[in-house]
Amino acid sequence: MKSFIADTLIGIFAFDETGNILNFIDFDDDCEKIIEFYDSLNNNLIQKVFEDFLLELKNSSFNEFLFDNKKLESLTSEKLGYDTVFKKNSMELKNFRLNLEVNLKKVGINKTSEEVLSLYKKVSGELTRRKVSQASGHSDNIITQTITILDVIKKSISLFSSHLREWYGLHFPELTDKIIEDNIILARLVSILGSRENFTIENLKRNFAINENKIKILEQYALESMGANIDLSIIQKYAGEIISLDTYRQELEKYLEILMEKTAPNINTLIGPLVGAKLIAKAGTLQKLAYMPASRIQLLGAEKALYRFLKTGEKRPKHGLIFQWNQIRSAKPYHRGKIARVVAGKIGVAAKVDFFSGEFIGDTLSKEVEEKIKEIEEKYPNPPKKEQPVKSKKKSGKKRK
Repeated sequence: MKSFIADTLIGIFAFDETGNILNFIDFDDDCEKIIEFYDSLNNNLIQKVFEDFLLELKNSSFNEFLFDNKKLESLTSEKLGYDTVFKKNSMELKNFRLNLEVNLKKVGINKTSEEVLSLYKKVSGELTRRKVSQASGHSDNIITQTITILDVIKKSISLFSSHLREWYGLHFPELTDKIIEDNIILARLVSILGSRENFTIENLKRNFAINENKIKILEQYALESMGANIDLSIIQKYAGEIISLDTYRQELEKYLEILMEKTAPNINTLIGPLVGAKLIAKAGTLQKLAYMPASRIQLLGAEKALYRFLKTGEKRPKHGLIFQWNQIRSAKPYHRGKIARVVAGKIGVAAKVDFFSGEFIGDTLSKEVEEKIKEIEEKYPNPPKKEQPVKSKKKSGKKRK
């Protein structure tokens, strides 16, 4: 026997083909109860009260349920295993909804259409607010914000460090110009040792993991330095701020790795959390990245170069953000484009699996990429020969007098 299921904000009704109401769930005008029911549907869950409601109908020999709510129908079929039918334009369900006020009176509920409309506005407003709140806190958005802040911090550290070199260079120019290239090691040297007089072999060995040769050179330069004697206290504090900012950068990178492992484990395993997060941020969301063709993923981040190629005919870009992946960056220039094409294809697969919550295949994809890179290196051991432009033949013949 067939039973029609009509979900409303007042309650859920079950009725037969003649319009007789068979069963009814009353929401008792409780907005929270209504919101919880529809919120659970959005999260692919069926509440126990609805499960019991259908079981009663099943026990009364009703074995086929007709819905005009696709989500409710598919969950009933998938989660409970009942025989269901989705009929978007069911005349029975349409008539029931159009005569809702009359049907409510059948179960002892006296409500006017204005009261139902008022309840609808209140509930739909709250459901919309919750959806917006969930979307704002989605992992995609958090990943985008985190990688954006990381990029800003890295640029800031680089900028602050260049000013530190200039400032501390007034006191110890040889250190900033010749010896220490790493910005954070320089900041630590300035913060901990301060004056060049403290650059002794003993102090350097105790506080820093620098090779012995360099330590001796540092001490020698410190003794012979031509820098001025200035107040270093404020410079040391400034160096301390750079170190603090770098510590925060490391914390953010660890946090991003956790986020990527949870949200996009296959992308994370394939190309790492930093490049993976940049691709998601550039695409907008993991969903957009999952739906992108491999050719577009390959050039994400190289839009300016692509537009320049289309406009002026300059060299076509071979890669965008994925160039930052170590396997491409360290490859020979004439291999990079081919590797980028392979990796972009695998990223597309990884993004789809991650978005649709598929099984973990990151290890398999990584092995496939490694094998393909070896194949490319063996197949193309030498750079391609540049084609010589064909010279146009001069026309022979005597000039007219």
